[in-house]
Amino acid sequence: MMRFPQQFTRNKDAVRTLQRETIEEHLFSGRGRLRYFGLTSSALGDVRQWNDLFEVFYAVERGEEGKEWELQHELELEAFRSGLFNKVKLLRGDIDLVIKNKRDMFGNSAPFPFHVISLDYSGGLFYREPSGRFGRLQAIAQAIAHQAGKQQHFVLLLSANLDQVDQGEVRRTLENVRTELVRYGVAGEQVIDKYLSHPRDEARLKIYIPYFINQEAAKNRYSCETSPVIFYEGNLSTPMMAFRIYLRFDNRTQALRSPKERLSQLFNKPLLQIKDGEIHATMMELPKIASDAETTNAKQRWPHP
Repeated sequence: MMRFPQQFTRNKDAVRTLQRETIEEHLFSGRGRLRYFGLTSSALGDVRQWNDLFEVFYAVERGEEGKEWELQHELELEAFRSGLFNKVKLLRGDIDLVIKNKRDMFGNSAPFPFHVISLDYSGGLFYREPSGRFGRLQAIAQAIAHQAGKQQHFVLLLSANLDQVDQGEVRRTLENVRTELVRYGVAGEQVIDKYLSHPRDEARLKIYIPYFINQEAAKNRYSCETSPVIFYEGNLSTPMMAFRIYLRFDNRTQALRSPKERLSQLFNKPLLQIKDGEIHATMMELPKIASDAETTNAKQRWPHP
């Protein structure tokens, strides 16, 4: 029996609107000629909402174990019903493996580079492989490396729920950030303490994920521009987060450069909370840190005796 395509909430529709704004902000000159790679769901919500921006969509669908063909068939059927069949190219299998191999389980190519990579994971980001590595984080790093091989500017859209957040990994990374802030003379000790003691994981992931992307981007000669991080409730009231990051390739020097995006920018941007489809900016009672310029000005105004 044919199932209905996956359904999403008003909150998810609002997320797609914000994602579209990010795509248009950075890639508007390529409108109608953009190339997409990612997780669309069988309902093809983002494909239908962004159709006018793209020339082709490479949609990855794994399906449910033992009956993978069902969701894959639903995706193709929805593409046909929506008049998008000629623009949607189905890749079958786990997207992390498709990224790693640059092809799906049947050998069909995932032809990097793309203008938009949308990793709309249904689970969390901290899945560990038998080797102990974080499989999904590793896949994100590999996708950035594939893009860098073609020197392609692109928008990375990343969504996930808060399942199995690795508290040790996140907290150790924030301690590393504390060290960086101190090294550059920024008074961030109390700020980091507030993030570490905050009751919600969204506060810490607001910093962890963009910091991770910035580090992987810098290894591949990219600079990042991070849009305000989104959090919302998805289906079944599942806590979700969405990240929108523009990566610009820069090969002006052979030596790798430090991330261009300042830590103060990541800390000081508000989050966007979506409730009942409405968007609200919030700092979640988190403090800001002084930017480099602000710190310098403060020292000039209040010099030490």
